[in-house]
Amino acid sequence: MRGMWVVVSGVWALLSAVPLAAQNDNTADRPLATREELQSAMERARGSELGARINARLTQGDFRRGDRIALMVQSEPTLTDTFTVESGVELLLPPPTVGSLSLKGVLRSELQSILTEYVSRFRNNAVVRAQPLLRISVQGEVARGGIYAVPADAQLADALMAAGGTTQFAKANRVTIERNGKAFWQGSAFDTDLDVLGLRDGDQIVVDSKRPGGMEPLRVAALLISIAGGLYGLSRAF
Repeated sequence: MRGMWVVVSGVWALLSAVPLAAQNDNTADRPLATREELQSAMERARGSELGARINARLTQGDFRRGDRIALMVQSEPTLTDTFTVESGVELLLPPPTVGSLSLKGVLRSELQSILTEYVSRFRNNAVVRAQPLLRISVQGEVARGGIYAVPADAQLADALMAAGGTTQFAKANRVTIERNGKAFWQGSAFDTDLDVLGLRDGDQIVVDSKRPGGMEPLRVAALLISIAGGLYGLSRAF
C-alpha cells in the first residue's frame, strides 16, 4: 500500500505542476475557436453561466463595431488594406465590391471563408486572405507601449514586436497578461499563440522589468504614451 501511495502522490504532483491554463478548457475564450468546438464546449457547460456565454457568442458572432480586419486580395490593391467594421456590424469594402457584408453571427474562425465567398461574387478565381485583428495593450519593457491591432493567429512575440520589441531591461521569461486589471496568465514571451492563451479585445500584455524600482514608473509613462499615441496597427506579411 505504501508503494501505491507513493505512485499516486507522484502522479498528483505531476498534475499539480501543469499550468492552470492547461488544466482548464478555455475553448470559450479562444479567439479562433470554430463553431463545432464552441458547440461541443457549450454542451459540456450546459446549464451554467459559461454555457450561456458560449451560446451568446455562437448567436451574435465575434465582431463588433470598430473591430479591424486585415484583408488581402491578389491583384486588387483597393481590397488589400485594413478595414473597420461599421455600425450594424457591417463591412463596407471599396470597388469592385458593391454594397455591404453583414458580419452578424460570424465567428473569427469563419471570416476567411465568408470573405472569400463575398469577394468571389465580384472577381472570378479571387485569391483572398482575411485576418481578424485583436486590440491589445502592450506595456512594460517594450520600446513603444500602446494599443495595437494584432492578428488573432499571431504569437505573443509578434505582439511585442508590434510595440518595437523588448528593451534591454526586459525579463523575457516573465510576461503577464491582464484582464480588467487582474493577471490571468504569466510565462515566457516566446512561441505562445494568442489563440491558445484565449486573449480578448482589451487584454493587456505586460513585460516585467529588471530596472531598480520595478514596473510602476513604466506603467505611468506607458499610460501617457497610449493616450497620446492612440491605436497602432500591425498587419503580418501576407
